[in-house]
Amino acid sequence: MVQEKLNSLRPYVTGIRFVKNLSVVDVIMKEGWNIFESDTVSYKPSNTNPNYFMVFPKNPEDSMDMVLTHVEHIINVNIEKENKLVLLKAKIEELKQLFTNKSLNELEKLKFIFQDLTEPTLEDISKNVTNKGRHVDGSLQPTINKVELPPKEKSLNGKIEKEEN
Repeated sequence: MVQEKLNSLRPYVTGIRFVKNLSVVDVIMKEGWNIFESDTVSYKPSNTNPNYFMVFPKNPEDSMDMVLTHVEHIINVNIEKENKLVLLKAKIEELKQLFTNKSLNELEKLKFIFQDLTEPTLEDISKNVTNKGRHVDGSLQPTINKVELPPKEKSLNGKIEKEEN
C-alpha cells in the first residue's frame, strides 16, 4: 500500500526520511508550481534548488500518511491548474477563429453552455460572494473569484424588468 502511494507520486516525491524523529518527504516541483501549507503540514524550501522542498508534519507525532496525502493534494492542484491553462489556451484559439470568421451580429449571439453545471441562484451568489466589484455605472456588482457576475435584472426608467434569455 505504501509502495503504491509512492509510485503514484513519482516523479515528484524523491524520498522519505526521518530527521530527529520527524518524518520528511522530499519533493521536487515543476517550475511555476505552487506549494502550500495546511493546518497540520509545513514545508521548507531548499537553499540551493528552488524547486526542491522538504515537507513535514507540524506535530512530530503526526503520521507520514498525512504528509503524503498533503503532497498528493499539492500535486493534484498543480496538475489541474496546468490542465486548465492548456484548455484555456485551446478555447482562446477557438474563439480567435470564431471572431475572425463570424460577423459582429453573429458574435453578439454567442453563448457559453456548460454541461452538468447549474447556474448559480441569488442564494448561491450571496453565500459565495467573496468581494464586490464596481460596475461601469458605479453600482456594486457581485463577484465570485474576482469575476463579475452578469446582472439578472435591468433597470429601465426606475422600473425593474426581468432580463429575457
